[in-house]
Amino acid sequence: MKNTAIITILCMLFGCISHEKSLHITVIDGKPKRIIKEKQHYNTYNENIERLIPSIEIISKNKNNLKLSIQGNISSSGLSINKVRRIHFEESKLEQETITLKYIVEIQRISGKENASVRGYNYEQQMIYKIPKGTKYIKLELYEDYVGNRFKENSKLVFEDVKFIVLDYFH
Repeated sequence: MKNTAIITILCMLFGCISHEKSLHITVIDGKPKRIIKEKQHYNTYNENIERLIPSIEIISKNKNNLKLSIQGNISSSGLSINKVRRIHFEESKLEQETITLKYIVEIQRISGKENASVRGYNYEQQMIYKIPKGTKYIKLELYEDYVGNRFKENSKLVFEDVKFIVLDYFH
């Protein structure tokens, strides 16, 4: 009995640690609001949750590791259901003391009808990146890629920033 309790506590602890790097998706829902203008009735939706602005932020820097937070939002309503599949990373080679970190959010369009109160989705994920020696500048790029949709452009740049970093290497 005692061993079972210890194993359960350890599993919960490891679950919390691995949960940190997972993709978090929250629903942006709206409540219907009726507007009357010139004897006409209109129905609109007020969003309850604020949409996250697409960005990549540096949360912390330890020695030669960066902890990054990637966030953004996608719209999904009516007859087009858009879901975030995953966020993947592409690294470029070090050129003139600058490295480009390219994060791509894969958005999949699913056929069907979205619930009337759903206006879209916020996504957020934390990543850890090991900085190579000789790096002074980091260029951060965030793209949205609509996978399997022939009507939208494939990749769209939604965020770009260049950060100057100071490395704490111990020799």
